[in-house]
Amino acid sequence: MRIFISYSSKHRDVCERLQLALEAGGRHQVFVDRSELVPGKPFDETLRKGIGACDLLLFLISPESVAPGSYALAELGIARARWRHPEGRVLPVKVAATPTESIPAYLRAVTILEPQGDVVAETLAAVDASERKARPARKGLWLGAGMVLAAVLAFAYVQWQKQRAADAHLATLTSAARQLCEANDHALAWQRYDDAIKQYPDSASLRVAREVCGMRWLREIRVRVGKETFTGIVNRVLPVLVEGVALARGQHLADLHAHRGWADYLRGRDGMEGLSPPAHYQQALAVEPSNVYAHAMWGHLLVSRKPLTDEGRQHFAAAVAAGREREFVRTLQFAAVLDYGNLDKHVEALRVAGEMRRNGEPMDQAVRERLWRTVYLDHLYYGRWQEKRPQFLSAMKDTDSPETFRWLFPEDQLPENRRDQWRFLLASLEQAAGKRDAALARYRALHTELQATRGDNTMRDAISAAIDQLQGATR
Repeated sequence: MRIFISYSSKHRDVCERLQLALEAGGRHQVFVDRSELVPGKPFDETLRKGIGACDLLLFLISPESVAPGSYALAELGIARARWRHPEGRVLPVKVAATPTESIPAYLRAVTILEPQGDVVAETLAAVDASERKARPARKGLWLGAGMVLAAVLAFAYVQWQKQRAADAHLATLTSAARQLCEANDHALAWQRYDDAIKQYPDSASLRVAREVCGMRWLREIRVRVGKETFTGIVNRVLPVLVEGVALARGQHLADLHAHRGWADYLRGRDGMEGLSPPAHYQQALAVEPSNVYAHAMWGHLLVSRKPLTDEGRQHFAAAVAAGREREFVRTLQFAAVLDYGNLDKHVEALRVAGEMRRNGEPMDQAVRERLWRTVYLDHLYYGRWQEKRPQFLSAMKDTDSPETFRWLFPEDQLPENRRDQWRFLLASLEQAAGKRDAALARYRALHTELQATRGDNTMRDAISAAIDQLQGATR
């Protein structure tokens, strides 16, 4: 009998003793994931082949082997994809005290061996019993297959109709869950997917749709302070992503890797230590070098936690160049430079806005408002403007910055209480862009009006200083 042993590295010694006992006298052929891996071969491919070739999967149950994200659970996911029901195919053996509720339902569907004496001896006896029970079943296999074939031939039309009905029902369930997910009702969508998978556990398309919804939930995650945490949601989604990694290919596999990194980032925000999001981003880019999620999420991590660097900007540039999920990329980009901002990051925010203007991309109104208050007014007009303003004007190198400002805040759409500020900010950007005559004319006109109406002394002082600076530059 060919046997695959799935275990946690904490119980490697039990696994090794089992392997020696099972292989004694050439009775069984044992595959152990770590020892059988071939250098240079993809890890997931080797596991799939090992489980695909085995007659029995021995699953050593321990708190570590059933913990979310464990490799043992990923291996169990491959086995479940092969065998709809574990009876006669999967032998769960409890090697350490483990809460029943944490053991996957798939394993609890059969009797779990709980050795009272020597684990190896009792497991070996259970394997032998399983093999004896399987022999008569194999003898009757051909007869059973013939009967099934006859039944299929006799009722082909009926079965075809039933399959059509099942396919239509599955499509309806999937569509309903997908619509809920796209409407940001992620928790309810997740429940609908769980219910559907209980009815159609072998549907690959349903499995992938749930993975896509899980990734979307992580990207759009929102928590109510004091009522839920990022980690609580991640713990619901992550096991599905881990199981998906074992079966996925191409871009979808890269997306799953990237979102596992994002899951670690979110858990890190809750204070969990020892996580490494970049390790997952690297795995994603190894599968798909242009993966939009890996680049955007890695760029956000670099830009938000460190001073602005070329590495962070390059990741965002690669995410933009990927050509998909542009709105998500821009959301992360602005969050990185505005939520964790300083002068360099605020100037970068305006550079990104200019790039979007030239590309014809839409700009979120909430981001426009943050740029108005957090960047333009804060550096050019609010308190400490005498200190901030020269630094900002010196840092602005984009000669198109006045046009970007007009695009962000069209003059004909301004509320009345912002018109003077708008003219002042535009003159400041014209000054930074080297458009001296336009800036000087705008400053003078606004200054004259403010003097006549005795308006805004702070702005008048800033305008006077700017006029003196521009006039002094020509003397």
